[in-house]
Amino acid sequence: MAQSVVRFLIGRNLRLAGQILAISGLLTLTAFGTLALPALWERLGDPVGTTTMQYAAAGAFILSVVAAIYILSDAGDVNPWLPTGAVLLVLTGYGVTGVVDGPELLFLIGPSLLLGVLAALAGYANDGAFVAFSLVLFPVFGYMVNAPYGPIAQGDIVVRLQLSLLFSLLFTFAIGTVGFLLGVLINRVQTYSGDKLVSELQHPDEISPKHGNENTDEA
Repeated sequence: MAQSVVRFLIGRNLRLAGQILAISGLLTLTAFGTLALPALWERLGDPVGTTTMQYAAAGAFILSVVAAIYILSDAGDVNPWLPTGAVLLVLTGYGVTGVVDGPELLFLIGPSLLLGVLAALAGYANDGAFVAFSLVLFPVFGYMVNAPYGPIAQGDIVVRLQLSLLFSLLFTFAIGTVGFLLGVLINRVQTYSGDKLVSELQHPDEISPKHGNENTDEA
């Protein structure tokens, strides 16, 4: 029972779970810097280049998420171009149809979809709900806590932390849960199909007589 709980919360492979948590920590720092670095640049540097710094920091975060996707894809024996290509296809569709504009794709839609893919890959490669959710919860918290506008920016430090945690949990329950369950479901289907095929190959005599009897009865 205890082993099942550990597998559900942490994962099948504790070493891989530790690697996923380390990835979550690095993504959190990168997400924190997405808004912190442009704000620091505006205070210490040239305010004119703040927008450029914002796009550069957001691009760096997306690249770090793509790198994390590659690592988890390798751990789960998945072609990394499959999940990454699917996200890029969706983003391209959004951009071409004009449903959302460029900043929304870069700062909201793109990172959200990529974090959902990360949660799915973590669930597929190692189970572990808490570990998979950390890939969404902590990076979103690191990003939201630095929000320069909206209700988060208008409160004091306590209100900022509370609202950041609230938004992080909402993102986790929405994107993280769907991604994790999808990854686990795909893993279970593949495992069941593989075990069934192996069983049929190892014990063909258990299948052949049955079909033979059916053919005899029909005759």
